[in-house]
Amino acid sequence: MPAPTDRQLLDKIAMQAVVSRYFQGVDRNDLAQVRACFTEDVKGTYANRGTVVGVDKMLAMLRSHFENMENGTIRVCTHFMGTFNVDTLEGDSAETETYALAFLVRAGAAASDPDAMAMRSLRYLDRWKRTAEGWKICERIHTLDWSCKQAPDFATTMAKRLMRLPG
Repeated sequence: MPAPTDRQLLDKIAMQAVVSRYFQGVDRNDLAQVRACFTEDVKGTYANRGTVVGVDKMLAMLRSHFENMENGTIRVCTHFMGTFNVDTLEGDSAETETYALAFLVRAGAAASDPDAMAMRSLRYLDRWKRTAEGWKICERIHTLDWSCKQAPDFATTMAKRLMRLPG
């Protein structure tokens, strides 16, 4: 296998940065940041939610997650990016596979109920297009490999982290 070119290395770094911004946008409940990761005509297939075409339809499919972050049903959402592989890179198109772990802390149904943390192993199979703004995802297949639930010891909300308040 030949050594990658400087351009290929820079492209890989740029795509990996987009995936990182996607996770950060989801965790911070920043729809604009998430939207910027995708082409307008993106095709998105999310586990158990079906397939849609268009960034607005894809964000609408994810709307319940963002609404649950806003209303406090989800207290904390943390994505940890693991393996990132560039499977193909040819000119202005590429295919990647990203492994991730997601941790979602959901508020108990009542004040007396404990919070519950869902841990999920995810895989993102992405097709990419180089645009005038840089690399963007033009097709995504999101898979859920496994999940489990456990009670968390504590949860610090995004608002507290941003304001640097004690847990």
